[in-house]
Amino acid sequence: MLSPLLAIIVTLAAYKMAMYAAARFPIIQPVLVASVCAWFIWWVINGDWDAYRLGGDWISFWVGPATVALAVPLAKQIREFAHIWRGVLLGVGAGCAVAILTVFGLGLLFGTDDVLTKSMLTKSVTTPIAVELSKNIGGVPALAAFFTALTGIVGIAFARPLLALVGVKDDWAIGIAVGTSAHAIGTASLNRVSQVQTAASSVAMIMAGVVTAIYLIPFSL
Repeated sequence: MLSPLLAIIVTLAAYKMAMYAAARFPIIQPVLVASVCAWFIWWVINGDWDAYRLGGDWISFWVGPATVALAVPLAKQIREFAHIWRGVLLGVGAGCAVAILTVFGLGLLFGTDDVLTKSMLTKSVTTPIAVELSKNIGGVPALAAFFTALTGIVGIAFARPLLALVGVKDDWAIGIAVGTSAHAIGTASLNRVSQVQTAASSVAMIMAGVVTAIYLIPFSL
């Protein structure tokens, strides 16, 4: 029991250090730095990855409630959302379709294994949904979680700079783009920037989970 508890402490400490570093150096991506730090510290002091997985399961349990908590900013912006929900739904639907088609395109280009492709199809939705969808369509949940985290890290690194480069400045547009492509990790990163962007990203993330599940129905039959 001590090793899983130690794994939780190491993970939280690594994330705290990463957040402190990111506060001083904004270019740093906390999730990426925390992952590397946690891996290195655990490799040095223990190295039992089965025990670390058990500790990670306790943390993963709270991912769902934490994701739901991201809807709080949306509640504050609900009146504005009521006027634009059709456009939001259209944008999220198009974004989810592009995410899935991109995976198929890359799979064909590089000749990836069918199981690997199915594990990547859910990469743009939040982790709890991605894992369950991956199980239903024949993917590997662990790989799905990895690709989901990787997508979120890449999203927070490039989404906002890329949107700024092409001239997208509207808070709702930025939030919808980030929430659709970078799920909870991207949404959490916006919480330090704008409550409106966080609200938009939250609703996009929720819609993306539903829309992606609908798109993937043929793969679960």
